[in-house]
Amino acid sequence: MKKRLLSIILVMIVGIALLAGCSQESAETTEAAQTEGASEDTVVEAPDYSGVQLVVCTWGGYTGSATKEIAADFEELYGCEIIIDEVNANSDRIAKLQAQINSGIVEDDVVYLSGSYANQAEELGLVELIDTSVVTNVDELYDFAKNESGYGPMVAVGRYGIMYNADMLDELGLEAPTSYMDLFDDQYAGIVSLPAMSSTAGPYVLGAIAEELGGDLDNYQVALDLYAEKKDNIKLWYTSDLIGAMAQKEVAVTVFMDLLMPVLENSGLNMVWVDAEEGNFGDDVYINVVKDAPNKELAQLFVDYTLQQSTQEMFLELNNEAPTNKNAVMSEEQQTFLAYGQEAFENCTFFDYDKLNVLKPTLVEEWQKIVAE
Repeated sequence: MKKRLLSIILVMIVGIALLAGCSQESAETTEAAQTEGASEDTVVEAPDYSGVQLVVCTWGGYTGSATKEIAADFEELYGCEIIIDEVNANSDRIAKLQAQINSGIVEDDVVYLSGSYANQAEELGLVELIDTSVVTNVDELYDFAKNESGYGPMVAVGRYGIMYNADMLDELGLEAPTSYMDLFDDQYAGIVSLPAMSSTAGPYVLGAIAEELGGDLDNYQVALDLYAEKKDNIKLWYTSDLIGAMAQKEVAVTVFMDLLMPVLENSGLNMVWVDAEEGNFGDDVYINVVKDAPNKELAQLFVDYTLQQSTQEMFLELNNEAPTNKNAVMSEEQQTFLAYGQEAFENCTFFDYDKLNVLKPTLVEEWQKIVAE
């Protein structure tokens, strides 16, 4: 009897242990299933902006068309529509934003501006700080492209350097220029074009010339004196009409942007790019969210989208501007005229725009006196 009782107790103990083990396994299985389900449930979907029109203020022409084409994936992801507000001149974009903000009726959400104008927009309170909880890929940019002010970062880089029509120089028996100083050589009289002082690159070239003559942007009179001496050599002081002059072969040598090399070559010109001895000038392009933008959150998402590697590579293909995302890949053919990689960018001068913006009105005034004489 005692033995039977002990056997029953032993069976009961083993049964309880087995039940406990099964219960624990079942609990673990359930917990794992719940965890797996939770993981699936936490996939974040893009917010729905159906019916929203995001207005992007940028250059017109091929730049505006490229921006619209690049935005197609963004439109599909968020259900919105991108409207391109084409305003060719940086100064006109600044004026337009000022008018909108002063009136209290802001229509633009995002704005692209070249370096000195982006700096002006910050100082004038025309743009918003970047929300880094939304714009999460700033760390993928080259260090020089990150904006320490907290406003919009550099999204692309165009370079100003020397370019010339090789066929025209060969026909005239002229050697190719290698420096900005060469452009004032009498052999190029009547076939050389330089940027007007009112343009983006005008002060860049003046500064390089001043340095070659022993001055700098603080001591620029030596450069203005050379401009006055050689002004009759200059066929065209350009603002936006250079491409036509090059295509008509009125001009053979100039300082211009690398991104327009393919445009000129496609028009049948045998163009050659020169890395000037004094170095190239970086024409940095920034993207910003407009102050009091009607679609501020979506605008921040658009900034994030433009900085992505894949988006930057699309912009490179369509617009021929060097990407600032260091993971972006560029073809060998494009590297022949566009800046690519840290070494190429180190050969570019990026200006102190706080200083340049203060100085530029004086430079324009002095230059206008020279060319008007």
